[in-house]
Amino acid sequence: MITFIFTKGVTQNMNTFKRKALAAAVFAGLGVGSAQAVYQDPNGLGQGLIFPYYTVQSVDGTAFNTYVSVVNTTATGKVVKVRFREGKNSREVLDFNLYLSPNDVWTGAIVPADATDASPGRLVTADVSCTNPAIPATGVDFRNFQYSGTFDDAAGTTLARTREGYVEMLEMATVIGPSLVAITHAAATNVPTCTGVRGPGPNALPLADRAPPTGGLSGTGTLINVNNGSDSGYNAIALGNVTVADIYTDIGSEVGNFSQADPVSIVVTSSATGTRSYTSGWLAGIDAVSATMMHQNVINEYVLDAGTKSNTDWVMTFPTKRFYVTTAAAAAPFTNKFTATGSCESFGFQFFNREERGATAAGGDFSPLPPTLVAGLCWESTVLSIRSGQTHNPTGTSSGVLGSTNALAVNVTSGYQNGWANLSFTGANSLVGLVSQAGSFTLNIGTGAAAAGAQTFLGLPVTGFMARTFNNGTLTCAAASCQGNYGSLFTHNYIDNIQPRP
Repeated sequence: MITFIFTKGVTQNMNTFKRKALAAAVFAGLGVGSAQAVYQDPNGLGQGLIFPYYTVQSVDGTAFNTYVSVVNTTATGKVVKVRFREGKNSREVLDFNLYLSPNDVWTGAIVPADATDASPGRLVTADVSCTNPAIPATGVDFRNFQYSGTFDDAAGTTLARTREGYVEMLEMATVIGPSLVAITHAAATNVPTCTGVRGPGPNALPLADRAPPTGGLSGTGTLINVNNGSDSGYNAIALGNVTVADIYTDIGSEVGNFSQADPVSIVVTSSATGTRSYTSGWLAGIDAVSATMMHQNVINEYVLDAGTKSNTDWVMTFPTKRFYVTTAAAAAPFTNKFTATGSCESFGFQFFNREERGATAAGGDFSPLPPTLVAGLCWESTVLSIRSGQTHNPTGTSSGVLGSTNALAVNVTSGYQNGWANLSFTGANSLVGLVSQAGSFTLNIGTGAAAAGAQTFLGLPVTGFMARTFNNGTLTCAAASCQGNYGSLFTHNYIDNIQPRP
């Protein structure tokens, strides 16, 4: 069944029969048969999950840990591809297959492999859910094989590059038969046997023990720095109805990713001129996934108050960028090919203080910039480090809250120590956007007006959040270990620009 998803501020519902009839008509026109339509689920449940950021970088000598969890909210077993991607060029640094029994939860933590900033990230877990391969009790270090040697992309080959990035999880199939028994936690021990689901070798999960995926996954990420007392969490982005097909693949392969989505998307967006649904057909499945995250503007707040020694970072992650950008070329909606300094996207940045005063800087060209910093959103996960030149603000190339080295400094002026900002994508291809197939369908939910034909999604496929810190310098502590540091995290808000608008 196709589900229409309503974003912020939308309270209307559509009749189930009309939804099915509309979807069937659109699919027939696009010739996509029994395909599903991928959408971003506002209830946080999906077949695919995107965790916008992980980090083990250090701030003032103290390192972050990132905790991730995934919940199977259904009564069926699942095999999930788990991938960790570094933040510069989305190169894979670790992947494995995770088996979730009905109602199961898996948890893991990304920690620094040692106390030096040159060390890689390391995945550790005390969870007993089945994985292929098994994760050692001491954990497993992230790897640089996909961006070194013959895969060198000129952006650095050290293991330190694995210290920040993002996480993908995708349900590849439902687990049935004897394998479901093997992954289910035994009543007596709470430990599954994992018999037959751990390799080595291809097709470790027999074809007879697989069925199409059904979704129902949710996830969370937590960024915690124990030494400085900050802890912030977020919900993973949930993509529903990614594909109707069993796309299981064993370990050791890049297959089992979002490019295997069915090439149809549903996006609902609301603006001052009305609320519209876009049912879109695409030539490639990855375009359908990108469409669910296409935004022309990113909006969030910032705090830089001197009294609380506050700093603010904005995480900007482009989870599908690697499918459009190579070291040789870039395809719309992205503009520039990947080089040693990244694949940079220009942007405008308008900021306001809390008293409505505003200022504008365009094209990512902020002054003053550290002399070695490249202006623009250059990495797959870029962290905007918002600064105002105060003594408590960072002055180097690392960001002030998350310690990101994939950072771009954004300087606001005096009188703008707190407020909000509007980032707009201005790259040439972001203004071209993604264009769907001719048989796509647009509906104005409020008026009933409709338009059949190709649609244009302007902007870039982006997700992320704002992270900020506060320091309470007035605490009276009975012990020297008293902490006065606080952290918080808020997901971005967006403005979409999708044409036509009936």
